[in-house]
Amino acid sequence: MTTQFFIFWTAILAFDGVLIAFLAWAAGSERFGRYRIRTPKKYQIPTARRRENITLNNLLSLLIFIAFLYYFGDSQLYAGWPGGALLLGESLGVLMLYDLMYYFYHRGMHHPFVLKHVHRIHHLVRFPTAPESIFLHPLELLGALALLFLAIWIVGPISGASFLVIFMVYSTANILVHSNLVIPHPAFRLPNFWAEKHDIHHARLQYNYASIFPFWDQAFGTYK
Repeated sequence: MTTQFFIFWTAILAFDGVLIAFLAWAAGSERFGRYRIRTPKKYQIPTARRRENITLNNLLSLLIFIAFLYYFGDSQLYAGWPGGALLLGESLGVLMLYDLMYYFYHRGMHHPFVLKHVHRIHHLVRFPTAPESIFLHPLELLGALALLFLAIWIVGPISGASFLVIFMVYSTANILVHSNLVIPHPAFRLPNFWAEKHDIHHARLQYNYASIFPFWDQAFGTYK
């Protein structure tokens, strides 16, 4: 991995941090709070526990990505610019395969036993905002990241540039689907769509399991 790769990766991480901070502020502000989809009457989880879980999961996620790049970066990522068509193909291929696998993984998380002991942690925050996008049981986080790396291994090797695109879409989409905000402007059509669909999932549980692409839910009868 080149220095340039890590500069771009750090920039994406910084962007995600700023995005989380902004969306968290917006959800509680007078200016944007009126665009919030739902506000829970009260939080079941103490603030300190939420912050601890979010902080530790962010650190765990970062360490896992660093480990992947250290141990598998040379074999799964190749250097150089792949060209526009290949960049798009590699990125879409990995993201679509990941989201298909994640659909079944997430649906499996709603099996009564798994929901009670693992996925329940995420749903304790009834209508989460952006910082709570990673409020999870660590086993759930590990499983989701394993699926992403498996998708890269199946499609790959891919370019470092494609990995950066994949990482940005993966991380940013996860933040936006949990924004709990619908801002009435055409520029926010995609984030609004993600937020509305995931809000339905948190409210009714049995719909909208896919993370990025809605057609997996449409194909398997769980789209709402």
